[in-house]
Amino acid sequence: MNRLGTLGVVALAYVLLAGGPATSIETETDINVVTGIDFSHSVGLDEHLIVQEGLAEALLSPEVIRAIQHGQHGRIGFALFGWHTKTLPMLPWMLIGSADDARVAVQRIRAAFSEQIATETTLRRVEKRFGRPTDLSRALSSASDMLKAAPFRSTRSVINIVGNGPDNVGADAQGVRDATLALGFTINGVVLGQNPDVIEYFQQKVAGGPGSFVEHVPSSELMARVLTRKFINDIVIGFADGAAPKPDH
Repeated sequence: MNRLGTLGVVALAYVLLAGGPATSIETETDINVVTGIDFSHSVGLDEHLIVQEGLAEALLSPEVIRAIQHGQHGRIGFALFGWHTKTLPMLPWMLIGSADDARVAVQRIRAAFSEQIATETTLRRVEKRFGRPTDLSRALSSASDMLKAAPFRSTRSVINIVGNGPDNVGADAQGVRDATLALGFTINGVVLGQNPDVIEYFQQKVAGGPGSFVEHVPSSELMARVLTRKFINDIVIGFADGAAPKPDH
């Protein structure tokens, strides 16, 4: 082997051993977004259907697709889970970079909601006497774990928490929220309904990080509109009219 060939083999071996480009090809996204949906008993099954269709309409909206495609990489990482006192896997991490990707995501979300609602219909008959608490701390820690395990590399990671009440399991959510923010993640909130105490709780104890915000859904008719605006805010760190959201913290 000539000298150039020998140098080439040595260089390749160095790259492989050093874990360089030949072995560490990663998919980059403009943002990784994980959304947690409240399945405690305070959220009715009819409300879940409204949330499901609101998510579907938002993800399929041309405005959200345009926001995604205007990013540096033109794609986002997206995942979804349910929560109460347990974590309910619904949509594992997937890439969304086009309308076709969004349609696949929506199909999977609808299937996951359908399966979970069928399970809930049975469980809630059994649990009716005891109820099911709202464990926001678990929601935040589960979302944080999902972001840390995301298969896509991104400089921005956002957690969206959708719910209608404060944490009523042990300590409130603020401690877990602060630990989550220390990892560099941003937490946004979507409050179902317009209870001012719950909105304030989300602003003070749940949301935080650069550009964080709390939306609320005053009526079912506005679900898709609010979620569309929320996803655009997530992606471009600004409202649909171009104004930057004011951080809650």
